[in-house]
Amino acid sequence: MGAERLAATLTEFIEWRAFSYWLRLCVESAGSVSDPLVAVLRERCPGFMEYAAEYAKEHPGEPEFLWLRFLEWADERLFADPIAENWRHALGYYATRDPRMDQIRAHWKRCRQAWKLKPPATLPRFESWRATAFQPH
Repeated sequence: MGAERLAATLTEFIEWRAFSYWLRLCVESAGSVSDPLVAVLRERCPGFMEYAAEYAKEHPGEPEFLWLRFLEWADERLFADPIAENWRHALGYYATRDPRMDQIRAHWKRCRQAWKLKPPATLPRFESWRATAFQPH
């Protein structure tokens, strides 16, 4: 994988990891997967809800961590080529050291604490939530 392809794939990888943080926040805040969230998932991630339902059926006693299922699904579906080329560890290595991931994790932590005290009346769209992660605090 060349440097340009690695950089582009890393950016995409970080974007989907950010989506998983947003997804986790939404589900934990609401206590369930709302219909609007299902609609977003069906639009952005065709086949994911079916994947999660199949997993739940195969693991009936296991708690449902939708965001973990999402990470598995994303790796299998969206990053199959880089992973097949043995780039899984490189993506993880560079992503964990990327300042964008630090900003996303910090934003997720701030939102998680704030939303426990006072959940938002309506959950923010992913793009809005992600954009605020990169604003100075």
